[in-house]
Amino acid sequence: MLLRSGDLAGFARRVWRRLRGLWKTLESNTDLIDHGEWRKRWVDLTERDREVAAGWKSATLFAVAVGNGPPGAVASTVASLGAQLHDRWAIGAEAEDANWVVELEAGVVLHPAALATVARAIDTNPGLRLVYADHDHLDDGGRPVDPCFLPDWNPDLFEGLGWIGALVVRHQTVDAKQVTGLDGGIVHHLPFLLASRPTRLRDADPAPVRHRWPVDNPPPRVSVIVPTRDQGRLLEACLTSLRGRTRYPDLEVVVVDHDTTERRARRLIDGLADNPDAVVVPFTGPFNFAAMCNRGVEVASGEVIVLLNNDTEVVADDWLDELVGQLARPEVGVVGALLLFADGTIQHAGVHPGVGGLMGHGHKHRPGDDPGYHGRLTVAHEVAAVTGACLGITRKLWNRLGGLDEEHLAVAYNDIDLCLKARAANLRVVLTPHAVFHHHESVSRGYDEDPVRRARLQREVAVMEERWGDALHADPAHSPNLALTGDGFTPAAVPRVTPPWRVR
Repeated sequence: MLLRSGDLAGFARRVWRRLRGLWKTLESNTDLIDHGEWRKRWVDLTERDREVAAGWKSATLFAVAVGNGPPGAVASTVASLGAQLHDRWAIGAEAEDANWVVELEAGVVLHPAALATVARAIDTNPGLRLVYADHDHLDDGGRPVDPCFLPDWNPDLFEGLGWIGALVVRHQTVDAKQVTGLDGGIVHHLPFLLASRPTRLRDADPAPVRHRWPVDNPPPRVSVIVPTRDQGRLLEACLTSLRGRTRYPDLEVVVVDHDTTERRARRLIDGLADNPDAVVVPFTGPFNFAAMCNRGVEVASGEVIVLLNNDTEVVADDWLDELVGQLARPEVGVVGALLLFADGTIQHAGVHPGVGGLMGHGHKHRPGDDPGYHGRLTVAHEVAAVTGACLGITRKLWNRLGGLDEEHLAVAYNDIDLCLKARAANLRVVLTPHAVFHHHESVSRGYDEDPVRRARLQREVAVMEERWGDALHADPAHSPNLALTGDGFTPAAVPRVTPPWRVR
């Protein structure tokens, strides 16, 4: 059949590209580095580093409180305080004049330049009210392991997890219980390992909290836009799951039909004519995902819009309650779902700039119930973008942002562009792991492997880079200390940020 169809050469090219991609992945694994070695390169101080950090003159005074714990644990923390290159800290009555508060668990060991680095950040930006840093852990033998590289300010993540990190420094005017309500403009993240936390302390960590945001009563109508062409089996599974596994009460399905001719799909689409909660929109011409979605929204009657691929199936029946609840929050602009491959592993859990290319999916191929990097897939949190395979947005915001760019981003990155427009309007893009779908990725469209598709993709990449510049690479859910290979959550052999004491 391959010989008769003349597709043998194309098949060979596809196999070659798959193998080349596999080799690249294997090569990237050579970047894996032992954490002890990583610390020697990027954390431990040289004599020159010490001179630099000790030379930062600051009048900032810290009031330090050490929590209860075994005497040895308390002693370890106090000893690390005594080794600080910034000596303006005090405990108890001597700290009355301090404007900044540092609360440490017993056993946490501070990096010698920890307080100096925090003081330097405060002096550079006096308007700050909260500063936090990355940390790693100490095993039972006292060896540093398992670094926790935190993202920049991500209040949904930190509130859901119930804590931020091992080193959090707050201004005395800030209530310790209200820190996640702070505006990001007065919060500073130091992406450096400035503390080490005993692993045993994890046993006392708070359990993650799922916030169920209320839905208005009566709930707003939701229009689910499903672009499709042929692929009757996939479309039937998608629509059946929407009706049979969604408990949300007011749901309209808008199917945008791109010249379907397959008999099974045609019969299914034609049958929607008798459904009062379904609309079919004809679409002709070259494939243009953005235009198909835009046409669907134009005829939709819902106050909330959900873009949904035809190769998806509902897993969690409260998925729409979750999306609508998130969108009811005034600070949220776009919300996306956790998508799983058919084998139950993760296909999408948020989009991260630079991972595997211009944009990549974090946590990809991890088990579907994986808690994620340091627990982040247990709670809804802000991300750089979410895929248009399942994307929720209010009609009001859709209209305000102008929908998808069908002229310049017909196929790829139109969803990312929409998310970036929302973020540019100071709205959050949220990934919720509580809305779950199966996604048979690219089954209905295929992969961008032939020369025409690859050329189109390159043009769309160029559009994104010219349009967004440095904003394209900002990620509220990642860290410059994490690699841009694999699933995006392993340490980078060479961090993309240099500690301030490391003068080149």
